[in-house]
Amino acid sequence: EILRCLVGSEMCKETGFTRYSANEPLNLILSFYADKASAGNIQTDIRITATDFTRFQIMDLCSLLGNAFENAIHACEQMEHPDNAYIKLKIYEKSNRLCINMVNTYSMEPVFENKIPVSHKSNHGIGVISMISIIEKYGGVYGFSASNGEFHFQVSM
Repeated sequence: EILRCLVGSEMCKETGFTRYSANEPLNLILSFYADKASAGNIQTDIRITATDFTRFQIMDLCSLLGNAFENAIHACEQMEHPDNAYIKLKIYEKSNRLCINMVNTYSMEPVFENKIPVSHKSNHGIGVISMISIIEKYGGVYGFSASNGEFHFQVSM
């Protein structure tokens, strides 16, 4: 779905498009997931102040953010009271590094192994492995944590 959206499919043309940054592919992927969240009554707050994405392959960033959003939306959809569900994303630059902070609500406590969220369900957990691979490709660091009904994903690369 994401790849089709990035090359201008009908699905993407029908989706509301929001300009979050000067980077069009990033805007497309974020608009797609914001619309998907909105369709599930999940509130989103996306703020991008970063301007330099040139040192990254855009497909890597889109894959990273797509996987993060898929996981966040899935967690929000599982909530008993989905009216309280939200996803907040901030992308900014600090000390010549791209920083990504994503927070989402959850009701089912995530399981961690070696400080990484895991799923033992069939066909689950591959997204987190992909995310970590992308972050490490760019010499980045990451963290996952969960407390008080909020899941936090942080990246600096």
